[in-house]
Amino acid sequence: MFIEKYPDIVTVYSIGNVSKELCGGPHVKNTKELGTFKIKKEESSSAGIRRIKAVLIK
Repeated sequence: MFIEKYPDIVTVYSIGNVSKELCGGPHVKNTKELGTFKIKKEESSSAGIRRIKAVLIK
């Protein structure tokens, strides 16, 4: 399942020894940093946090 979910290169985000998360995509403070994109999937990541999967449109 891990191989199917993530690309060959991922980023690991850590908060001390408390939490580690693998990520295959970019993190931005505001979606305007990305330009035009189309949302493919949206879900709840945790309380008050939403996660989207999107593709950039040129």
